[in-house]
Amino acid sequence: MIEAYVRVSGVAWTNLHPNMFMQNFLSVWSIKGGVYSAYTSKAVGFTALEDVAEAAAVILMEGPEKHNGRDYWFSADVLPPHQVAETLTAATGRKFTAAVRKAGGFQNDATQPGSAFESSYAKGGFELFEQVEDGRMAYVGSIIDDTKRLLGREPCR
Repeated sequence: MIEAYVRVSGVAWTNLHPNMFMQNFLSVWSIKGGVYSAYTSKAVGFTALEDVAEAAAVILMEGPEKHNGRDYWFSADVLPPHQVAETLTAATGRKFTAAVRKAGGFQNDATQPGSAFESSYAKGGFELFEQVEDGRMAYVGSIIDDTKRLLGREPCR
């Protein structure tokens, strides 16, 4: 809704669309005791924070003459939960398994005492995972990546 408003507002705009950051694998509520907790059984597209940050810097430096009215997508790898666990196992040498939880588990985990997340973030995460699971946001599980076009290199992996 916000993007639609900005598109018709008359101001210069560029949208960056990362599906999911691979750094989310490292969050304390996603990985505990060798178990990767996913909040959807569906495959999700991942990108590195560094790629999106570097692309944003390039876009800002090159300016609206080149990037106004454009949408850029960041999703370099698509993995379902069991493949995330296999990737973590291969990268660390430690055995990981995947546990698929209901979308509400994200909201519950994100609102625990001492959590750095605000309640609106927790609600937004719940809605994201619920819509990925039921197919309303199926695009989150696709590879559409503009990293090479923007930065002239392959995305971080």
